[in-house]
Amino acid sequence: MTWIVLVNYNGWDDTRLCLDSLRKQTAPCRIVLVDNDSKVRRLEEFQKEYPEVVCIQSDWNGGWAGGNNIGIEYAMSQNAEHIILLNNDTTVSPHLVESLLRAAHDHPEYGIIGPIIHFMDEPEKVMTDGCVFNHPGYNGFFQRKEVPPTQPSLVTECEVVNGCCMMISRQVVKEIGLIDQRFFLIHEETDYNLRARQAGFKCGILSESLVWHKGSSTFKRTGSKLQRYFDARNLLLLISKHGRKHPEGRRSARSLLTYGKYIYYRYCEETESGQKAAADAVLEGFIDGLRRRYGPMPAPKKRPELIFLRGLFNSAMWLRKKFPQSQSSTH
Repeated sequence: MTWIVLVNYNGWDDTRLCLDSLRKQTAPCRIVLVDNDSKVRRLEEFQKEYPEVVCIQSDWNGGWAGGNNIGIEYAMSQNAEHIILLNNDTTVSPHLVESLLRAAHDHPEYGIIGPIIHFMDEPEKVMTDGCVFNHPGYNGFFQRKEVPPTQPSLVTECEVVNGCCMMISRQVVKEIGLIDQRFFLIHEETDYNLRARQAGFKCGILSESLVWHKGSSTFKRTGSKLQRYFDARNLLLLISKHGRKHPEGRRSARSLLTYGKYIYYRYCEETESGQKAAADAVLEGFIDGLRRRYGPMPAPKKRPELIFLRGLFNSAMWLRKKFPQSQSSTH
């Protein structure tokens, strides 16, 4: 049996839309809904509205990683052969489960498979497909590997399947275990994909458009404080875990140099946009990554290094403006 894991955190309206679309699946599946300690608890209401769904209330917010782990553990206890992790702010094709299962059957060497994902507000526009991580010759860390829709559909190997929708085989979970909860939020699916590849499984994208994810395709230069903190902190954790194990990736020293450039760029971007809180969150994430403080974003606390780093980065920004040719090429 295939189990779908949905994690809800204060997103009940989105969850209802997602469950309504899942009711139209052409292949049998079961659903487990995990509420990640939402401010308003409505699982009892949802259990009545969707009696076919298994509802689990968590008494703590474990982030994307912790919430999905609860669902994965339950699905494994029910002898799930495949587990689909699906963001609750999505709607899906009626053929989602059927298509992913067919791909898994036709390509048993793939332990993780995901579909092409589109924007919900612009249904024809691709939000994400394939991705490779930390390759030499690319200025950043996450590089798109385009997967065009095809008929018949094909599976294209990649290194990262987006956690918005990824189907994991039972064998993968048995071999590598659960999601690393130190990440809490952001970059945890990259870690999981890389761990699966290191264990000998392939990861890939099915060339079918099967999921529509809430969000805007309008480019936003700046991110939220939450995004910037977890991005900076968890990217350092990701590099430390895979700098020597990722055969196609940069080596550790080059990865750390690229990371430093990336942190500088993110700080400059937020500062120049007037987003002081987000700029400080970049540095706070960097500091906590160095200190190996993981899990949820901690309550505001004093970080003596913050004043020093802010001064250092602001001085570098002044030099960058005075001597434009010295700007980092990371962006």
